[in-house]
Amino acid sequence: MAPAVLGISFDGLAISGIVSELVNAVELHRRRGRGVAVDLGYDIAFRRPSGEQFLPPWLDLVRAAGESLPKDYTPALVNEVFDRVVNGTSVAAMGVYEDICNDLASRLVTTFDREGIRFLHVENGTLPDNPLFTEALYIAIREYGARQNFGKFVLWRDFDLMWSAEPHLYGPFPYPGVHKPEVSPYIHYAVVTDWMRKRMETWARGPQYHVIPDRFFTLNSTVHKRRSPRAAYGIPEDAFLIARCTRVIPQKSVERDLRLLDILQQQLRSEADPRRVFLFVCGRIDEEPDEFHHLRAVESSLSIAGQVIWADGMLPFTADPNVQREHFSVRDLLAESDLSSFLTTYDYEGFGNPPGEAMAAGVPFIATTYELYEEVYGSKGAVAPLLPIDRRSSPSDPIPEFFVAWVLRALKDEQYRREIVTRNLDVCRRFFSLDALERQLSEIFAGAW
Repeated sequence: MAPAVLGISFDGLAISGIVSELVNAVELHRRRGRGVAVDLGYDIAFRRPSGEQFLPPWLDLVRAAGESLPKDYTPALVNEVFDRVVNGTSVAAMGVYEDICNDLASRLVTTFDREGIRFLHVENGTLPDNPLFTEALYIAIREYGARQNFGKFVLWRDFDLMWSAEPHLYGPFPYPGVHKPEVSPYIHYAVVTDWMRKRMETWARGPQYHVIPDRFFTLNSTVHKRRSPRAAYGIPEDAFLIARCTRVIPQKSVERDLRLLDILQQQLRSEADPRRVFLFVCGRIDEEPDEFHHLRAVESSLSIAGQVIWADGMLPFTADPNVQREHFSVRDLLAESDLSSFLTTYDYEGFGNPPGEAMAAGVPFIATTYELYEEVYGSKGAVAPLLPIDRRSSPSDPIPEFFVAWVLRALKDEQYRREIVTRNLDVCRRFFSLDALERQLSEIFAGAW
């Protein structure tokens, strides 16, 4: 039987950037004829993820801890332990939970044995959202690795950590209660940026940390759509369409897009250009109701009536393009968009996927100079109109004239657009493709790959 790979996501979601990255990694194993099983976090986040039907059909979804759980392992207990970890007490110091961790670990090992696991991919396991499961996973990895006489068979990759995204949720540095990555004969640790690697090396000294950036599928031009986002939402074929493929939360600063849309439309009118500009916002509108209500108030104060589409959720870029055609994905939207926008805040993003998705789709993008933009994209040679911001910037700040002119050029100048797309596609292939990921994983796992 071919060796198998198990992916475990702490996300507890079927549709997310973290799950997309897990799918990318296990897809490469599948290409090598290995069986693939994935746990989306059924018994980590204590919810059955919705949207499973939009994942690739070749994924075998499993519950890594088994169909039944330890009797006392409950959401209430996990929340209690989480609070204690955030306040500085490690799970290892809470002897009362030792039996539960060992029980969970035994169930994990049973799954590893049943599936014939040769490779294990863990996404976001260090964050203490469920410190009991993290502890159990370390125990299971040690037991299974020793029994199988394996070398390093685990890739433990953290996308979000305490010093990125929302550090206020996890207590003060140096997070004494969190189980730090430990030197292990079985685990390769990875993060998504060098910025994060340096912080990991300061926080948890000892292990080596690989930098594995996110990866993006290029669009498959042979896919035939039965429906068009433009047609479905009444967007004229001659209108400019700007995609905003992010969540609708304050940290994403969608207000900037609304204000830019208004300025762009006014500029087109001043040039006697009859075309309209539409903004298509992908995220769910109920995640942060106060933010959505604020954005609608801003929208109503501007001269962009009927030009903002609130899609209230779309499938991820990695959704299988040949199934579920009655649902639109980010892939579908970008195929019909003129620009992709990522006018996000300065210090929230751990990576920032929308520019990479746009490059892979052959669509020019615009972005702010958020904290990690230069490392992730600019230093690689990506080209885009950039809005300068810093920690003090607000979404309501005036938008500079030079940036508006730059965006209009990216919308209207076909030669410039072609140059951007050609340059960015080359950047994407060299740094953010699945081929690049395969080369990196084959180096990390060496002879075992």
